Amino acid sequence: CLFLFFQCDNAKGLKAFYDAIKYGPNHLMVFGGVCATVTSIIAESLKGWNLVQLSFAATTPELADKKKYPYFFRTVPSDNAVNPAILKLLKRYQWKRVGTLTQDVQRFSEVRNDLTDVLYGEDIEISDTESFSNDPCTGVKKLKGNDVRIILGQFDEEMAVKVFCCAYDEEMYGSKYQWIIPGWYENLWWESWINSSQCLSKNLLAAMEGYIGVDFEPLSSKMTKTISGRTPQQYEKEYNAKRGDGQSSKFHGYAYDGIWVIAKTLQQAMKHLNETKQHQKIEDFNYTNHKLGKIFLDAMNETSFFGVTGQVVFRNGERMGTIKFTQFQERKEVKVGEYNAVEDKLEIINNSIRFQGLEPPKDKTIIQEELRKISLPLYSILSALTILGMIMASAFLFFNIKNRNQKLIKMSSPYMNNLIILGGMLSYASIFLFGLDGSFVSEKTFETLCTVRTWILTVGYTTAFGAMFAKTWRVHAIFKNVKMKKKIIKDQKLLVIVGGMLLIDLCILICWQVVDPLRRTVEKYNMEVCP
Repeated sequence: CLFLFFQCDNAKGLKAFYDAIKYGPNHLMVFGGVCATVTSIIAESLKGWNLVQLSFAATTPELADKKKYPYFFRTVPSDNAVNPAILKLLKRYQWKRVGTLTQDVQRFSEVRNDLTDVLYGEDIEISDTESFSNDPCTGVKKLKGNDVRIILGQFDEEMAVKVFCCAYDEEMYGSKYQWIIPGWYENLWWESWINSSQCLSKNLLAAMEGYIGVDFEPLSSKMTKTISGRTPQQYEKEYNAKRGDGQSSKFHGYAYDGIWVIAKTLQQAMKHLNETKQHQKIEDFNYTNHKLGKIFLDAMNETSFFGVTGQVVFRNGERMGTIKFTQFQERKEVKVGEYNAVEDKLEIINNSIRFQGLEPPKDKTIIQEELRKISLPLYSILSALTILGMIMASAFLFFNIKNRNQKLIKMSSPYMNNLIILGGMLSYASIFLFGLDGSFVSEKTFETLCTVRTWILTVGYTTAFGAMFAKTWRVHAIFKNVKMKKKIIKDQKLLVIVGGMLLIDLCILICWQVVDPLRRTVEKYNMEVCP
């Protein structure tokens, strides 16, 4: 009752199919279809023949279009099935910024486009999307230039060797980077292509270390009995014994479960016919019997059992399978986790993922803006010296006032001395204000502080040095008197000189404050590596 279809040549495949339809008995279903080109042509025409097709090896995402291929099912997950698993992995390690590097082949482009849709709306940014035909180095350089740390690759084994050679040259490997690539490559795949690259084997292996591969799980790892009564491990042992030295295919478990899907579908169809008492048998099926065809279609869509490849469940004809994660560790691929699409659950095996650093790589260079501030120990030392200076100045001021009527003190103009001391104390006070930067006060207070400390320093300087200048001028005026006449210049006149200087300063300060007041600005320095 089944038509087994395995042809890969388009012309031969189509001829074999149409010959079977025309000359053979009525087939209930089509089982098989490996090559995407032939399978897609056959699957598109099945609706006209009222036939359901079940494939165990066609993974091309194109066949997921139910409007175009409504009668197509597959026990093997689509190439796109890895994308929800990748999303779970990204979320687990809180990677929110990624880049893609894709080989210009339809198979890889379709997976990349679906991944974009999956990540859209999940708060994960695809910061750069690069593609290449033969030379991936330009794309790798652009990814590095855009500071992409988590790279999602879609390319075959030959291009993978070139990609990792470029990654080594650009130093895009190690603790700062994580590569996530297809996991369906052959064992020791790089050995077949290393000679075609300009890369040393040790350099290639260094760049490959730690990459994560994603692919569907060929057989379930659960020790549970399947619908056949065997566990997946028992099935594999029996399969290997029967195939002997023959080449193994990773699709054999899906072919085996496919036979069970067909059996369950036919069983469910017979049960439905008996329950509805339609007086029909599945043997009555023909290519124009749309009623029976619809029963087969619905029965297959409702299939659910535990097979050797895991839980067999279809969603719009697509298998909800198990996706495995492997990691390249010390020249071999090690299984580190798996994703169950039915439960939407990611499980990492005993934290077996080894990152090159102490923790998972960051998804971008973390830029922390730090305010450059005055050293607190330095500010404390200078403040202590300032306090000491103010204490000394206060002591001198007290001494000067107390002894102002003594002859020697009186001859030195105590009032002018007091002005010098007060000016010095104001200048000392400005040191405290200059040490209060943005780490101590708010933005608004800082602008006020800028003005206040400028005024205090200016007035203090003018008061101290103005009084010294006035005293020096009086000595000059007396001693340049060539006639040696008695000349008295009182302190009041000196105070007027100091007052005049202060008045000039105040005029300048007031105009400055009105026309162009001091404002807080932030100066950006060049980025530095955090120690």
